[in-house]
Amino acid sequence: MKKLSAIVALSALAFAYAAPPSFAQNAAPSVMLADHSMSSSKLIGSPVYNDQGEKIGSIVDVLVRGTTEPTAVLSVGTYVGGGNKLVAVPLDHVTMQHQKAMMAGATRQMLASMPAFAYLSGAGGNG
Repeated sequence: MKKLSAIVALSALAFAYAAPPSFAQNAAPSVMLADHSMSSSKLIGSPVYNDQGEKIGSIVDVLVRGTTEPTAVLSVGTYVGGGNKLVAVPLDHVTMQHQKAMMAGATRQMLASMPAFAYLSGAGGNG
């Protein structure tokens, strides 16, 4: 019986001094990893801003094709006659600043004037 009491007392003591779990209620998930790589699962759905702080689109997909550089597929808004216009830009044109996806020097009009991106039939994708 003394053994059981000692175990219970030690367990209670251990729980009393254990650090309470920290739950970051308002912390945004980190897109930029410690090695400065970006997590594609966190990028997808992120709004993209220019250096004036204007939202110029949002990332709907990240494509990796063989040995070519990765591509970000951006939705740049609606256009006449259809839904969202998608455009593809090299992923290295998108940088992270303070957990925000940025394209310095870009405007919504510049992106909207780019050729539309389309997934190949049956290739899947989020678009």
